[in-house]
Amino acid sequence: MIVLLLVGSFVLLMLLGVPIAFAIGLSAAFASLGYAWLGNPFVIDEVTLVQKMLFGINSFPLLAVIFFVFTGAVMAHGGVAKRLVAMAEVLVGRFPGGLAQINVLSSMFFGGVSGSAVADVSSIGRMMIGAMVADGYSKTFATAITLASAVMGPIIPPSIAMILFAYLAGNVSVGGLLLGGVVPGILIGLGLLAAAYVHGRLYHPTRTAALPTAEKLRRIGAGLAGMATLLIILGGITFGLTTATEAGAIAALYALFLTIVVYREIGLRDLPRILWETCLTTSVVLFLIATTSVFSFILAYEKVPAWIAENFLSLADDRWVLLLLLNVLLLLTGMVIDMTPALIMIVPIILPLAQKLGIDLVHLGVIMVINLAFGLITPPVGTSLFVGCRIAGLPITAVIKPMLPLLAIMVATLFLVTFVPELVLWLPRRFGFVS
Repeated sequence: MIVLLLVGSFVLLMLLGVPIAFAIGLSAAFASLGYAWLGNPFVIDEVTLVQKMLFGINSFPLLAVIFFVFTGAVMAHGGVAKRLVAMAEVLVGRFPGGLAQINVLSSMFFGGVSGSAVADVSSIGRMMIGAMVADGYSKTFATAITLASAVMGPIIPPSIAMILFAYLAGNVSVGGLLLGGVVPGILIGLGLLAAAYVHGRLYHPTRTAALPTAEKLRRIGAGLAGMATLLIILGGITFGLTTATEAGAIAALYALFLTIVVYREIGLRDLPRILWETCLTTSVVLFLIATTSVFSFILAYEKVPAWIAENFLSLADDRWVLLLLLNVLLLLTGMVIDMTPALIMIVPIILPLAQKLGIDLVHLGVIMVINLAFGLITPPVGTSLFVGCRIAGLPITAVIKPMLPLLAIMVATLFLVTFVPELVLWLPRRFGFVS
């Protein structure tokens, strides 16, 4: 009965349009009242509910999320995006469909700086959509390729979603997860580059103008300076020099030095605005974690994850069948629930089942993040989709058709890394994060 009250009230509140963090917290509060009504108030009363919320966010590793968000915000405002675009032009601008390829490669680079699809769309999209339209691309295709490319943001390290999965799973390496996202992210990028090349050959064969060698070197140097945050984070964690939190703090300091002292794109007067943006983003994430920790506690107390694991095994006792069904479930979930709350809600439920079937948790984490990242660009709640369409001034329905072939490429890559685990596990295994 408590489970029905918990889940039923959550679904009802979602249908009424209540923000998801509040819907989760209120449904947990209703469940607490249900325990009291059934004569068992000591499971979770009002005081315990608040304590569980505070305990859920009282975690040192979660500081890494704050530092990563701050670093991404500094980089987004500090002129890094335009320098990465300039570097991408040097590398792929001379190919057919040059601007489309620059768009994809810039997003791949920026994903290695921000770890956020929304930041990618906001930064790269504002520059590239207008430039592509001015060069003769249709606005719908320019928007579609921008949105599809932004999916690499949460997959390529440093990934906030990977950090969150590591926290939720408890016994999985952050370094292993970050390295596990490298090959899948690159494969998605290569697939989109190929699509941009084919589109260019068919509809838009023009190329960008040739650049002098000195200008090429200058652009590459400026772009690599921005990409150094990726090396700081991955290098520090991979070689055991820093924890994820320490790497995030060092990356934040480097981002400030680069954008204020070297690029001189922002000043000290801009920091309050950037800090406020960071606070808004992280407060949403932490409030979600706080409320969902209570929700998950009630599910665990009612033995829901164990019940799902036992009953699901009777339907699918093969890991490959489970992974196939899990992909379908996550793709559908990502369409209706944003990535962060979806991870927080689903990981505690899926984890016991995955462990019983011997699925590596690094592999599982990367698969979950890729699936839910696709939801960021699909209706009805795709956050990046809304941002991209607002920048382009297009209705959502206008970009669906040109985005379908790009989504097909990405979904094919998803199933490839699902059923060929070594594509995910090869790098973590090389550095000793996976046995």
